[in-house]
Amino acid sequence: MTVHHSSSASAEDTESRTRVTAGHATGIMAASITAAASSLLITVISARTLTVAQNKEFLVFWGFMFGIFGVISGIQTESTRAALAGAKAATEPAGPPGSPGPAEPARRRARILATALLLGLVIAALTLLTAPAWVPSLTPSTGPLTAALIAAGVWGYAGQASLSGVLAGTRSWNLYSALMAAEALLRLLLTLLVAVVVSSLIGLEAAAAAPALVWLLFLLIPAARALAGSRADVGAARLTSFSLQAMLSSASWAVLVTGFPTLLEITSPGADAAEVAIVILAVSLTRSPIMIPLQAFQGVLITTIADAEPSRRLASVTRILSILLVAGAALAVAVALAGPWLIRTVYGPQYDSSPWLLGLLTLAAVSMASLVLTGASTIALNNHRAYTLGWVLAALTAVLLLWLLPLSVSPRAVLALGLAPLSGICVHLRAIVSAGGRPSPP
Repeated sequence: MTVHHSSSASAEDTESRTRVTAGHATGIMAASITAAASSLLITVISARTLTVAQNKEFLVFWGFMFGIFGVISGIQTESTRAALAGAKAATEPAGPPGSPGPAEPARRRARILATALLLGLVIAALTLLTAPAWVPSLTPSTGPLTAALIAAGVWGYAGQASLSGVLAGTRSWNLYSALMAAEALLRLLLTLLVAVVVSSLIGLEAAAAAPALVWLLFLLIPAARALAGSRADVGAARLTSFSLQAMLSSASWAVLVTGFPTLLEITSPGADAAEVAIVILAVSLTRSPIMIPLQAFQGVLITTIADAEPSRRLASVTRILSILLVAGAALAVAVALAGPWLIRTVYGPQYDSSPWLLGLLTLAAVSMASLVLTGASTIALNNHRAYTLGWVLAALTAVLLLWLLPLSVSPRAVLALGLAPLSGICVHLRAIVSAGGRPSPP
């Protein structure tokens, strides 16, 4: 009786320590709002500091760099899953060598952060090697310096993404929130400093790239430093394979979200620079209120669904989707009514956008957010294949729509961002329903 009581108490204590409390949720929301506000203010600073042509190049640089960061963010998704599963594996007996999951001997289980940094180094090298192909068209004014900045930021962000994932997987929500907020605040402060002191395009680009290294400062915190050595549930080869699959999905995310300005520029040859700049700005502004908080809570969502009772997972996903759709529709109306005036007031009269464009782009952001939600639910069930397929299909659909639709920049952007995610959502929901709430083996 006594032993049974102690076990129950221990289980309750563990649940109390690991569940997301109201305080944790508030901290994550505050960090996501900080990130959204920082991104918004940086676009204001660049628009007020640079010429329209220079600002277009900065926005393309921003989209390209964060597009690569978006690819790397797959590391965060997999690091969250690996840290969660690795913590469970550490409490279970090891099996024969080469066996997966909790049966993998502790010494064979990969260190999550170290594996991510090696991947980041490879991607940074590829960025430099391919620079001659993209620098002349995307960043002609700053050239090789931009390539070097992006490569350094890429390696740094691999560490940032991995440590964020580990913190989410180990339910270290306070550190997770602090890391997110620190990166955003540092980027804003550096941008302000550059705008006041030198007011140059390359300076703003450097200010945008440098904060990807802020995670190194967090290693000075004992708790973060200890968690940085966390091991996965699998060996280095399988962790790398899973990370690459997650990165393929994130590449699709990058095409649809962070890298969309670059894609729009590529698929709009000869388009008016001012029109493209306005559409890019409108896309960024309408998606931020929805996408940034949702992205911030991805780690929470993955751990919550993974820990939930199998019979309740589909209902949970459906409920969150319903809330998202209702809130998004209301936000679209508000943005359509107030958005044009607000953009002219904040950014200047040269950035004039129509109400219908802002309202429809907000609805498109809801479609994208739904894809993020269903994707996170799928990865929580260890269904890497369906997760990847859904994202890749959505990205390919968006690219085809942008290339093939005989329309101007604005309607092409709306249709690509609004319709393309639906194909991926269908793939994810089918996988969730087919699984019946049962997690797939890793």
